[in-house]
Amino acid sequence: MNCDFYVFSSHKVFGPTGIGVLYGKEELLDAMPPYQGGGDMISRVTFERTTYNELPFKFEAGTPHIAGGICLGKAFEFLESIDLKAAEEHERALAKYAEDLLDTFEGLKIIGEAKNKTSVVSFSVKGIHPFDIGTLLDKQGIAVRTGHHCTQPLMDFFKIPGTVRASFAFYNTKQEIDTFVEALEKSLNMLK
Repeated sequence: MNCDFYVFSSHKVFGPTGIGVLYGKEELLDAMPPYQGGGDMISRVTFERTTYNELPFKFEAGTPHIAGGICLGKAFEFLESIDLKAAEEHERALAKYAEDLLDTFEGLKIIGEAKNKTSVVSFSVKGIHPFDIGTLLDKQGIAVRTGHHCTQPLMDFFKIPGTVRASFAFYNTKQEIDTFVEALEKSLNMLK
């Protein structure tokens, strides 16, 4: 990729929260001062001067998240053990199945219909706040996200107060989507 920096969160690859990866070009990281102090990030300290440790220790202030690092490694091992192409195809099929079912709801608008989007379905329902829908789905054991999903300027531009977002992964099933749609129908009937 030849990028200067690359960052991602562990939970995006089914790993634990609170840990991730920061890649940076060596010459850029060498030129940067540490942003935190403590632990092995210092090579030598005197009253006159502090010398920072070499990479990667220079940015490892305090005790590292050891358990998280081990678990992130296991998440990578797991992802390397599955057929990612088959997983992607399954996820696309699930998203299409969900969109087809959601298209039958009066007043429901699917937001984001790009041809090659990920297995995420965001939607709004005319006259009903996304948080209300999400709350009622939660009470029925359905986990969705609601709100502006870190895209508030985009939502403001399109005059969308927020959406309900259902995400699907390779471990989900059509039966789970059926359960989600039944719970959504029940929720909308309560809110109308």
